[in-house]
Amino acid sequence: MPQIVAVDIIEHMVRRLLLAFAVLFAVTGLARAEPTHAISMHGSPKHPATMKSWPYANPEAPKGGRLRLGVVGSFDSLNVFSFKGEKAEGIRGFVFESLLARSGDEPFSLYGLIAESIDMPDDRSMATFNLRPAAQFSDGTPLTADDVIFSHALLRDRGTQNQRGFYAKVERTEKLGPYQVRFVFKRDANGGYDRELPLIIGLMAILPQHKTDLANFENTSLEKPVGSGPYVVAKVDQGRSIVYQRNPAWWGRDLAVNRGRFNFDLLQYEYFKDAASHFEAFKSGELDLLGDSDPVRWTTGYDFPALTEGRVVKREFESRLPAGMNALA
Repeated sequence: MPQIVAVDIIEHMVRRLLLAFAVLFAVTGLARAEPTHAISMHGSPKHPATMKSWPYANPEAPKGGRLRLGVVGSFDSLNVFSFKGEKAEGIRGFVFESLLARSGDEPFSLYGLIAESIDMPDDRSMATFNLRPAAQFSDGTPLTADDVIFSHALLRDRGTQNQRGFYAKVERTEKLGPYQVRFVFKRDANGGYDRELPLIIGLMAILPQHKTDLANFENTSLEKPVGSGPYVVAKVDQGRSIVYQRNPAWWGRDLAVNRGRFNFDLLQYEYFKDAASHFEAFKSGELDLLGDSDPVRWTTGYDFPALTEGRVVKREFESRLPAGMNALA
């Protein structure tokens, strides 16, 4: 009887040791996950960590000037995170940044922006973002792990419907340091992890905790937002126009993902009631660029003097990316 008890005790100890080794290997494996400059939905990112700029951007492009663009419609809010109101064009892309930046010549690859690198195990059960200490908001306030955790919790609980759905898949967030955040993800219905979730978190807008009005977060607002992006809102004429001014002190201007981009000093969006008035404004020289998807107008509408005199250039651009179309089928 004592021998049987002794064998049971030994087997129990062996099982405990094996379990301890398994846990040790798992933790050690996670710790050894190499920080990477970019991640992809499938396969490996196209561009190396030594990339100096996007191959489709000119790093020597001159800075300055003004670009005037047109929008059909109106707006009554600069709060792009609310369900309510018509949002002004450009806020999300020019004022707010995300942890990672999308590549323009790959299906779904993201490269370091606010985060200089990301650690991620093979099963994508978690993702650790290592932030750039130089990142800051346009008012000069440093952007830290607290802002990232704050942004996730706020958009998960009070953001748009798709944000609430995606960000609720995070089990918890962990502040590992002033510039390091870990997102631990929930298992899906099959017991695994959503491979896309680290990329979705990487594209989450980062809001300034110190400048976010929680009481009015879900309301329309014309208050100029504070972000960490290349532009600040300079002038607003509700429903008519909005002007962005390039921030000369922008922290990210020399990053590889930004070099050669965001070159205009001023970006101006003019609003029009309908497509006809929009087109007439372009023909008269009030706008600098027009993307035209109307096949009839493209074929028959470009016979005005500015085009024949060479002051307007009509050009088709080939796109190798999946795109929608206007057609009858």
